[in-house]
Amino acid sequence: MQPVKVSESVFKNAEFIWIRTMDNVPNAYVDFHETLRKKEGAKYRLFIIADSNYALWVNGKYCEGFQFAGLPDKYNVYDEYDITDFLAEGENDILIGAYAQNEGSFGYSKGTNGVMYVFTEDGDPVITSGLHTKANKNPNYTSGPVTPISPQISFTFDYNFEAEAVEAGEVFVSRRFDTLYPRPVAKHIIKEPCKTTPVVWGSFVDKNPDAHPGRRMQLSYLGFSGRLRWGENKTENGVLLNKENDTDGIYIIYDMGGEEEIGYLTLDITLPEDADFLLGWGEHIDDLRVRTSTCTWNNSCYAASFKGKAGRNTFIHPFKRLGGRYIALQVYAPNVEVHYVGVTPTVYPTAHDVKFTCADNLHNTIYEVAKRSMLLCFLDRHSCDALREQGNYGLDTRIYALCTHYAFREFPMAKNSIRLFSMTLRGDNMLEMCAPGDTDLCIPTYTCSFMELVWECLLYSGDYDFAREMVPVAEKICSGLLARTDEHGLIKRFHSTDEYNYWNFHEWNSGLDGSKNYRYALPTNAFISIAYQSLAKTYDALGEGEKAKKWFAAADALNKACHKEFYNAEEAVYYAKSGTCEEDTSGHQHFLCQFAGALAIYAGMCPEDELDRALEVLVYNKELVPSQLSFSIYRYDAMMKRPEKYGRVLFREIAEKYGYMLRRNSATFWETFRGGDDFDYAANMVQGWAGVPAYLYLRYAAGITPVAPGVFERRPMPVSQTGIYEINVEDSFI
Repeated sequence: MQPVKVSESVFKNAEFIWIRTMDNVPNAYVDFHETLRKKEGAKYRLFIIADSNYALWVNGKYCEGFQFAGLPDKYNVYDEYDITDFLAEGENDILIGAYAQNEGSFGYSKGTNGVMYVFTEDGDPVITSGLHTKANKNPNYTSGPVTPISPQISFTFDYNFEAEAVEAGEVFVSRRFDTLYPRPVAKHIIKEPCKTTPVVWGSFVDKNPDAHPGRRMQLSYLGFSGRLRWGENKTENGVLLNKENDTDGIYIIYDMGGEEEIGYLTLDITLPEDADFLLGWGEHIDDLRVRTSTCTWNNSCYAASFKGKAGRNTFIHPFKRLGGRYIALQVYAPNVEVHYVGVTPTVYPTAHDVKFTCADNLHNTIYEVAKRSMLLCFLDRHSCDALREQGNYGLDTRIYALCTHYAFREFPMAKNSIRLFSMTLRGDNMLEMCAPGDTDLCIPTYTCSFMELVWECLLYSGDYDFAREMVPVAEKICSGLLARTDEHGLIKRFHSTDEYNYWNFHEWNSGLDGSKNYRYALPTNAFISIAYQSLAKTYDALGEGEKAKKWFAAADALNKACHKEFYNAEEAVYYAKSGTCEEDTSGHQHFLCQFAGALAIYAGMCPEDELDRALEVLVYNKELVPSQLSFSIYRYDAMMKRPEKYGRVLFREIAEKYGYMLRRNSATFWETFRGGDDFDYAANMVQGWAGVPAYLYLRYAAGITPVAPGVFERRPMPVSQTGIYEINVEDSFI
């Protein structure tokens, strides 16, 4: 993607500005004020960049916003869009609300507080940000550190409806840019607030008034008053609720249409007097309330606090996309009239919406729910989830991107995620765990997935230019990995140093989560082999045959060394680990799991004459630790080496496992089979890589197969191998 020189762009006379009193302040909110006169027939556009977010209000109405999260000093991205229809004839009051997180997280790399913008009229600048701009600290939001939503997302917010106006601050230029980049992906579409249904209401007693908002709501004593049936407590514009005697106030829980949403928290309530209230969000009500806080290690706070005013209180929070299915309101007042509580959804406009149907309605439902789960995790990049982390992880993104290549024919999002990863290349030729993000941590297997991401993006999109752009980074990564090969032809466990930090994570099983020591891990070496093969296939497609041969040979040598080290020929099983510590050279093999066997077969380690035995063990041996949902795609692809034997087994398993979640009233697919109770009650109920069933239906059952970059054939599997009848795919790839 070509950068734009600021000195030759519409921004040439604009400045990136902030106010002195909020310089370097984390979680800072600043308002910038302008007046724009609209001329009849003229067209108006806004060009803007902020660190870390912005929102545009025109005449008091929220219109647009949300800054693309790039990488400071490497990839600074601006927005451009038509604002003509937001403007009224004559003078318009413009407010640009700017938010500076100024604290690294899993979806934001710390930069410099500030905002820069230009308004144009028929292409000519009429307003530019600069030292003349009127700006002030936002009086309503609390600026400065507040409770984190989660360690991965950073701050929640505190909002005061009764705050008084503040004087204008001293504006200064906080930084300058030489180059900027246009937004690489489409902007989300802002929908109308979602329909919400009241679940239950009653009175509460707050037993922890000094705790953060999430804990206060989680630990409050809730008294049941009733469900809100149609017409009960109804006013003309909402519902009127009264608290019981000797309680602290009223609570009410809403279901957002029976499915998860992600977007901007939105509310509209009337209070009889000035009063505090809390707003919480979550994915389920397993605790007989919305889970607004989880465990002590996570100490999450899925809630925000408000100081309300007597009368009408309306609000939208456009600075963070927040996800969930349920919204809880807790009001410290004798009564409250609730007009609306919910979310204003933001939806990413995918390139296509590939329709899949068959004779079995369960498979049809699984396909649609898989797509819905993926849609909720499009956050300008491939996000792992919608609630707790919102991070762009390498291996998660590889799986998520592959599924979206099929279900949505979506490539800009994948390219953006890949490009962001490429810009985090470290001196050890490894990538950061998340991009963007400030984690100071590398998961080696996630770095390996970069090569597969690049190859599959080329294979499914046919974009050779993008592959050429990414190949130099892929070459550096693979060369660095190859240099780590030891005398046994293997790559050892990665060890952290003062300069570089590693987490040897493979899968969420106690033996593979990086918590135990060992000398060699099959998953690490398998992902390195896959990386070599992916780079070789990319070179081959780009016409660089000699380089392709080099990396195919490197993968072959590594595969043979792994088969020798990890395979038990007598039992036809692959061990996940070898050697109990760095000094152990005994070749002690241990930990039997599906993930290791699946990766060995997927990576081509298993010789053809052993493949049938190894697959039988992988599929039927109940003593193997099962694969988690997260990376089950490798097991399924391994099974499809013999579709005539395991095709029906695979699709029966999909019906069973994903049907299990549907039968538990879920409208999305989970992080693990324990639902919200895993990870000390912090697990997500929607994941981006939960789109795996969509990939399986289209890739195998419907047989949509890439045969060259951007070229597909349709080779449906026989019904006898899938058990799925009357398959129909609209928006065909062919």
